Amino acid sequence: MRQKGIRIVHGMHEDTAEKSCIMMLLISLLLLVIALFLGGCSTEKTEELSAVEGLDALGAVQVVSREEGSGTRSAFAELAGFDESEEDGRADATTDDALVVSDAGEVIEAVREDASAIGYISMGSLGALEQEKVLAVDGADGTTANVKSGSYAISRPFVLAWSGTLNELEQDFLTYIEGKGQEIVGESYVAVSKTTTFLSGQQSGTITIHGSTSAAPLLEELAESYMAINTHATVEVVASDSTSGLNDAMQGTCDFGMASRELKDYEKELLDYKVIAKDGIAVIVNGENPLTGVTTEELKALFTGTIENWDDLNEARSGS
Repeated sequence: MRQKGIRIVHGMHEDTAEKSCIMMLLISLLLLVIALFLGGCSTEKTEELSAVEGLDALGAVQVVSREEGSGTRSAFAELAGFDESEEDGRADATTDDALVVSDAGEVIEAVREDASAIGYISMGSLGALEQEKVLAVDGADGTTANVKSGSYAISRPFVLAWSGTLNELEQDFLTYIEGKGQEIVGESYVAVSKTTTFLSGQQSGTITIHGSTSAAPLLEELAESYMAINTHATVEVVASDSTSGLNDAMQGTCDFGMASRELKDYEKELLDYKVIAKDGIAVIVNGENPLTGVTTEELKALFTGTIENWDDLNEARSGS
């Protein structure tokens, strides 16, 4: 009996030892997978931050910026980390040497004509590019798919805002955008809800929408589609900038203000609003620029003038 008892205890020790060996093997394999993953990430980051041959030939960086009041500018400055300025009256810390333009088309034209230029546009305007390049940011390509997945961080909402109670026509139009209209949203942007069927109340009247030049093309397309369904309605879209559109909505000079940025706290207090789409902000350079990607920290340095020459970017990457 004693020997049998010893054998049982011995068997338990063998079983425990075997389990321990298996556990140690699994832990070792897990650590190996983690090491390989981190090693791959480290290699990718090193390649992304390495010096770029031919960048020194471009000379001084020409920053192309949107105007103050632009929702695209506001969102881009916030996401890249330079939305606060030490100078009174300045919306952000964009360099004083920037070429300031009023819409995406002018940004593209300026970048197209100057090999040293860098700018930013709505991804909804990517179809207008010719030889210009879209840069990856923090290792993620500037595509709508990456905005949708969350891997591309330079993105912002498109917002419709209004003051007071919507009338039946305005509510009908908003219901269309939030449902059936999401099919149109998803063609060039990221939809924020599922596409549904829509049956209009066929109310008559006119709807006026003021604001963002980036959101305007989408709202124009949505307006045309809605008016084809409700032939008794007229929807007028007037492009200016996000801040002006929201101010007009507050003052009652339009029915909806359209913005291509998050609303500020005081705007949220004075207006009701709906996010109708999500849009990425693409960073573009001239086709002759050999650069393929940047980090958000580099964007901040470039657009604030901390990096003044393209070769300075190479020096910063090499640590010299």
